[in-house]
Amino acid sequence: MKRKNFLFIFLVLVILLGSFQLSLAVDLDKLTKYDMDIMLDTEEHTVQGEQTVTFVNHYDGKLEDIVFHLYPNSFKSYETMPAIGGMYYLMDGEKPEIKEEEKGYIKIQQVHINGRETEFKEEEQILRIPLEKPLRKDDKIQIKIKFILKVPQGYQRLHQMEDSYSLTNWYPLLSIYNEKTKKWDENPYHPIGESNYSDVSDYNIKLTVPKGMVVAPTGTIIGEKIVGGNKTINIKADKVRDFVILMSPKYKVKTKEVDGIKISHYYMKDKDYPVDKTAEIVLDEVAKAVKFLNKIIGKYPYNELKIAETYLSGGAMEYPQVIQMGVYHNLSNVNLEENAPFIIEAAVHETVHQWWYVGVGNDEFNEPFLDESLTVFTTAYYFEKEYDKYHQNGVDYTIRNRIYPSTVLPLNSGVDKFNNWGDYSLTIYTRGPAFFEDLRQRVGEEKFNQILQTYYERYLFKNATIKDLLNIIKEIAGKDIKKTMEEAIKEPNYHPENIQLNQEEQMLFYRKQEQLRLKRYEEAKGLALGSIILRALDGEELTLVKPDYVKDENLQEIENLTRMLTSDLEMQFGVEVKVVEEKKLTEKDKENNIIIIGYPKKSDLMKEMEPELPIALSSETISINGISIENKNTSGIFISENPNNNKKHVLIIFLDENPVKKEHITAPDGFILDMDTIYQYNPLYNSDVQFIINVGDVEIKGMYK
Repeated sequence: MKRKNFLFIFLVLVILLGSFQLSLAVDLDKLTKYDMDIMLDTEEHTVQGEQTVTFVNHYDGKLEDIVFHLYPNSFKSYETMPAIGGMYYLMDGEKPEIKEEEKGYIKIQQVHINGRETEFKEEEQILRIPLEKPLRKDDKIQIKIKFILKVPQGYQRLHQMEDSYSLTNWYPLLSIYNEKTKKWDENPYHPIGESNYSDVSDYNIKLTVPKGMVVAPTGTIIGEKIVGGNKTINIKADKVRDFVILMSPKYKVKTKEVDGIKISHYYMKDKDYPVDKTAEIVLDEVAKAVKFLNKIIGKYPYNELKIAETYLSGGAMEYPQVIQMGVYHNLSNVNLEENAPFIIEAAVHETVHQWWYVGVGNDEFNEPFLDESLTVFTTAYYFEKEYDKYHQNGVDYTIRNRIYPSTVLPLNSGVDKFNNWGDYSLTIYTRGPAFFEDLRQRVGEEKFNQILQTYYERYLFKNATIKDLLNIIKEIAGKDIKKTMEEAIKEPNYHPENIQLNQEEQMLFYRKQEQLRLKRYEEAKGLALGSIILRALDGEELTLVKPDYVKDENLQEIENLTRMLTSDLEMQFGVEVKVVEEKKLTEKDKENNIIIIGYPKKSDLMKEMEPELPIALSSETISINGISIENKNTSGIFISENPNNNKKHVLIIFLDENPVKKEHITAPDGFILDMDTIYQYNPLYNSDVQFIINVGDVEIKGMYK
């Protein structure tokens, strides 16, 4: 009995270990090798190339043919062009005719197998090479392919523009063979999402370009020689699943080293703003992200990483050891402590992709969730941990705040299942990242990080599947968690209500949003009505001074205005306002941030402050910026430094003691509201001016300085 149990356990272990090794892993001792000799023609915008691919059949079973992807052929028309975010849809739904210079394609000129010329078939985005005799397991073959690439003019991933070139998904790329279906992967580069899918390989590249060209490639430049007007560059890249070249004569380069990794930033110098400062900010943030990911997930497996500004439109893109960015704008005044603009967030996002896609690969056509959604989450996770829980690019703002019931495809949907970029984005960029926050909250921070670390370590340089991720979740968090998360991936309309922001978190969210908005405005324009709200949001005490001399017929309006001002701040942002009648105000209260409501001729406090206020409330005319207003039946609001403490503010709401009766409405709670007064004189709704003055039906507002 014991012997039988031992044999049974032994067989189970053999099966499990065998299935583990089969997880879309290429034998790292038998990597495919690409030797390429390519020349750029800047007159014709073409690349003449010859590549020799040395391939060892590491699959179980024999191969009858060899298949390569010809992704550049997706640029032959707008219908197949993989544009980030979609493009070229007119109002009537038709697409315009593509211009000849906007077309991109690759033409195979000749193929040799082990030195002998052979037949081949070009089928749109596929190159099929029949073999004279089957290639058995562990057999080696050399495939030489001569080709010419036409680089399209434009703003897509593969493009040329103003002497700059982005060569991405540009050469014949060996496909992956599916041992279960016994077929090569022949999926095209889909117009929606991304479709990268390849095994890691070794590359040796000889590149000839004009001598003024600055080159940012995958891998390391190991040699350079100038001959006449050209230069030849030798590049070596090991264990990379793709190879790209970004280049421009406009590039300047800044470098930084972190954890032994050289990070180089290639940016264009033809700008009318301080480009060096912008370049430093992008480089510094990428360096911080690399250091964070090294610690949280696992060490970056290469010794170089490059960031390159290009003419890419709609976003940014990741490649092995290279981040392709779009055109920069001025970032010199950015405050990353509160918010990262799109350029910075994109740079961090593509840096994270160096772990999810470059390090751990996957079939992006069939399982885009696996790298893209995880990258979106990890990017938000970085901003949360590096800066603050309430950072605008953190998990709470970008993921938890966007959870609401909606119709979405299952997370395990392939890119060809989405009708448009909007559907794709909702599933992959919004609901997919929520899966990982859902997992984090279920298993806790420690186990969650252990899951990511194990996933990275186990599948580095391999291609993982959703099933592989779920098995790691089971291994670390248990089968019940695995079952729950598996259902989340498979079911449509995934809606993890459990991770939504609660009421208190929502209040903090909106408070932070309003703080940031008011702070930006104040930094740009100076003091404004919203400045006093900003001080309250920053934690400073705010006192509202209520008049104690109002006639009975006007008392309700004062009460309504007071209630609105205090309740809005409390309900929306959790700010408590101290309400004091004017006659009970202390000298200490007068030195705070204060809001004064009342009649200028009856308010002792207004009279006391008037000599140092920008608007003279007791004079016969109110003069602002050369404009004089008869001070009769006027009301309004303005802000100033507090005359009793120039580090604080005073907001004065001055009312007409004998107003012309206006139309009122009755609120559900029975209070009569003068809508003009309530909304015009609430700094939450008119925060971006310094004053508002009303004379009858005429309103004047703006800045007095």
